[in-house]
Amino acid sequence: MTPDEILKEIRDTRLELLRGPSALEELELAAERAEDKAQLEFDKVLMTADGSIPEKQAQARLGSAVSRDAAFIARASYNRAKAKVRALESALVSLQSQLRWVRDETGS
Repeated sequence: MTPDEILKEIRDTRLELLRGPSALEELELAAERAEDKAQLEFDKVLMTADGSIPEKQAQARLGSAVSRDAAFIARASYNRAKAKVRALESALVSLQSQLRWVRDETGS
């Protein structure tokens, strides 16, 4: 890669990293809300369920399965975004090192 190509990659990576904080905030908020909704649905079903305590808990788990699944998916999305930001940060450091190396080799 030429220094110009590496600089373009650095710019592109930085632009993507600039979007990271707001995207992470939105995804974290969505995950928290989904988890709260799942817990609320579980609690509502638990309060209205009949039977022994284990039966009530089983009914509540079944009754809140869809919202708990949505919460798991929301949390996974947030975790994937965090991992992507870490990968981009690592790529940026690597690109900067590569640029220094190429410049040292070419004398630019």
